[in-house]
Amino acid sequence: MRSTRTHVASLRTRLFVLIVVPLILVALASSGVRYWSAQGMSKDLYDDTLKVVAHAVAREVVLTKGDLLTDALLDSLVGALGDPIYYQVRAADGRFVTGYFDAPVPEADLDLPGGTPVFFDAQYHNRPVRAVILREFIADPDFDGWTTVQVWQTVSQRQALSLSLLGESAINLFLMVIAAAVLVWFGINRGLGPLTDLREAVALRNENELSPIRRGVPPEVAPLVETINTLFARLREELARRNAFIGNAAHQLRNPVAAIQAQAESALGTTDPAQRIERLQDLAEAARRLSRISHQLLNFDIAAEGRGGASSKPAEFSGMVAEVARRHVPRALSAGVDMELEPAAEPLMVAGNGVMLQEAIDNLIDNALKYGCPKGSRLSLVVRSDDGDAVLTVSDSGPGVPPHAHEMIFDRFVRLAEDGDNGCGLGLSIVRAIAQAAGGSASIVPTQNGCTVELRLPVVAAEKSTESIAALASNPQAAE
Repeated sequence: MRSTRTHVASLRTRLFVLIVVPLILVALASSGVRYWSAQGMSKDLYDDTLKVVAHAVAREVVLTKGDLLTDALLDSLVGALGDPIYYQVRAADGRFVTGYFDAPVPEADLDLPGGTPVFFDAQYHNRPVRAVILREFIADPDFDGWTTVQVWQTVSQRQALSLSLLGESAINLFLMVIAAAVLVWFGINRGLGPLTDLREAVALRNENELSPIRRGVPPEVAPLVETINTLFARLREELARRNAFIGNAAHQLRNPVAAIQAQAESALGTTDPAQRIERLQDLAEAARRLSRISHQLLNFDIAAEGRGGASSKPAEFSGMVAEVARRHVPRALSAGVDMELEPAAEPLMVAGNGVMLQEAIDNLIDNALKYGCPKGSRLSLVVRSDDGDAVLTVSDSGPGVPPHAHEMIFDRFVRLAEDGDNGCGLGLSIVRAIAQAAGGSASIVPTQNGCTVELRLPVVAAEKSTESIAALASNPQAAE
């Protein structure tokens, strides 16, 4: 079968990624800003150099009366700037004086003020260049007027300088990010140390060791530890309940099973038909008792787990008691017991598991008929409203329960000495467990004669009761 478990990255990895990835993004953004800054810096640097070269060319041309620049000067300029340098000088009347004829042409609307260098980008022999135009007034017979000097240079060294600055910056940032990642990983491992200790503490627990975790943890993890300890407490209670149930069930079932086995073997071993029928009758009675014990054990387990609690559909309590009481009428008549029911004056809607509430009422009536109703006596069932609760009192005419046993009688497998061997001591325990699961209670009411057991259940809210009563009015059979 394919697992549906979703893969989730470890907390350590998630923290590392959430911290380091932003650092990398910041480093990339910083590199971009650095490259843009380097381009601006190299542009300003080379533009200033081109301006100086333009002034030098103008001075040299004046001194040499328009001759070409010396090779020594060109070599020194190229050595200083790295890229080839080209120039052109024109007299005031536009006459070509010296340099290269095919100078880059600036844009038509380019303003060329006198004495101020003007820079522009252009193409020269299909290569990008940076050019400067400088107009200087020269008072000389050969130039007399505004002489135009144009100098241009390829931009490969500018780009190389920008890339070099970017590379140095990227290397520094990369080393910083690596160092930060190492420190972050180390810090995360140290910071998650308490979680590692917590994992080890949980790993040490098993079904026999569910004590609370008492290790010191950071405040952020404290709610998790409290939740785990709460879970351990519930598990301890559940395991204790399960173990007690299994032990008690084994103890209660051992004798009936042994009796069934002995009676079955006795029936098989006898040749007398009358004795065989008698043994088979005893066997059937033992089987019925085993069935009753098993049924009560299962009901007690359901009620103790809380599965007999509230349900979404309230029920009318007097009708529920009447329905259960009708089942016991034939038994009461055969035992010579007068059973009477006094319903409540108004409908009492109670919230709870209907099946389990009926089981509680059934156990109360069965317990009273079995132990508190001798022949010719009376069994009284009264349903009433008391302080917002629906109350059922079951009163018999038997020997009653001693005051010291009023609470003990609701414990599991507790039977009074005069009960004989007909019960297993679970009836009243089931009643109290079901009542508590529904938010109510079960108790013994002190009386002069007989025994009176009170089952108290909370009445649901008024709006819910109104809806349920309307439903009963439209469908009377729903209460049966």
